[in-house]
Amino acid sequence: MTPEESVRAMADRLGAIDWERHGHRCWSKSVLLKEYFRRAAQWAAAYRCDSPVPFFDIALCVDSRVRIDQHVLDGVIEKIAAGRGGLNVKQVTPFILRWAALRATPGIDLPTHLEDPFEPLILLFERDGGFHTENGEVDLEYRSVPMRGWRKRADSPPMPSFAPDALDEIDRAGSLAQFGYIMGPDGEPVGATS
Repeated sequence: MTPEESVRAMADRLGAIDWERHGHRCWSKSVLLKEYFRRAAQWAAAYRCDSPVPFFDIALCVDSRVRIDQHVLDGVIEKIAAGRGGLNVKQVTPFILRWAALRATPGIDLPTHLEDPFEPLILLFERDGGFHTENGEVDLEYRSVPMRGWRKRADSPPMPSFAPDALDEIDRAGSLAQFGYIMGPDGEPVGATS
């Protein structure tokens, strides 16, 4: 796959997301976000990236020559804006697309011991839209995750599974613990609480 094809494939993936947030998957989204922080911290350490925030252009830090087609980026941003993805999602989208280009660029050898930093973030989006940052925290509807100390997550254990069933179980358990029932996309209870 060429860098252009990789960027277009990622643009299609991002463009297919339903950006409307409901909150019923905020618990799995918080776990996915922490996994993104862990991976971003590892890449930041490996390439001495000086970003003070966890949402940064990792591809640019690895190789500043990586470019993406502005028309492709504009098309994705337009879909995100139309779907109510929010400012923070629009800010991180170029980073994700440049990462897709970097991974497919011939001659760039990435460390094999480091995992794709953006996959947890993309899965987070695919589970229930985006997020917004406020007062140093990432707001995921009924959960928030502080950004401070994100670099300290580099040595945290990796997330055991990205399987949809495992993520659904995180949401089920989180909803039961926080509200006493399993929340559906409309915020109403679904199923039994026992």
